[in-house]
Amino acid sequence: MSTVAATLDNQRTRLVVDSSSNVPPDLLAHHRMIEVPTLVNFGTQSYRNNIDLSAEAFYARLATGDQIPTTSQPPPAFFAEAYRQAFADGAEQIMVCTVSAKFSGTFNSAVKAAEEFGTEKFILWDTDSASIGSGWQAIVAARLIEGTVDRETLLAHLAQLRQHTTGYVTVETLKYAARSGRLSNFQAGLGDLLQVKAILEVVHGRFAPIGRVRGRARSLREIVDRFRADVGERPANAAVAHANAPAEAQSVAADAQVRLNVRELFIVDLGPAIASLAGPGTLAILGHPADLVG
Repeated sequence: MSTVAATLDNQRTRLVVDSSSNVPPDLLAHHRMIEVPTLVNFGTQSYRNNIDLSAEAFYARLATGDQIPTTSQPPPAFFAEAYRQAFADGAEQIMVCTVSAKFSGTFNSAVKAAEEFGTEKFILWDTDSASIGSGWQAIVAARLIEGTVDRETLLAHLAQLRQHTTGYVTVETLKYAARSGRLSNFQAGLGDLLQVKAILEVVHGRFAPIGRVRGRARSLREIVDRFRADVGERPANAAVAHANAPAEAQSVAADAQVRLNVRELFIVDLGPAIASLAGPGTLAILGHPADLVG
């Protein structure tokens, strides 16, 4: 019975991630990660995120408002298909990074699928984060494996990242929270009328409301302010995630470049799992102190 080797390298080890972790496509390709898609549902029709339904098509359908989309975690069969592909390509072991089990059933699907192949061949990592907060951990894992790393060191680095990953989110409108039942239509309408923007923290795999500010521009500055308060002057790896708001994402990224000690920064689309709940215009910044991984 084979087990995960004490030393991991990119010849024998393959990374598997879920699409809600928002790893940029160029990094997916560079590190040969296999992405398992979230399911997006419009009525009785289900689509595999980034395969059957592009981000552009998703936002176009969302804008029509005729159906409220829902999302669901990839079923175990999707992970099993990814694992078969990895082993067929020559992998001897697989590392799986997913969004938090508190946020989604994705991690449980990954674990269940691994049982078919023998969990001793896997490192199954719950990032305890969401969106690119999860994706960052997969990216760091891929980079460490690319340079060859022992299992204990890899897991120690990831544990540090998981503990210190930080993120803040603001939404453009509260109407999507009302559609999902999280606010009444009256509360949402009043909030939008007064230009009240909610600020949420991504903490331990959950989105926790922590404040409100007046005005869109103030809310975009606020999420960078809060991220900066967490990382201080330390070098930071950060990502700006957005729901169909590329111009504002560029603006937030530019602000972050000025006010943070940025080592690496990129922009990603939040994807349907969050956009369905929070709506287009949602903006977030997520990352970690870069000196945690050298």
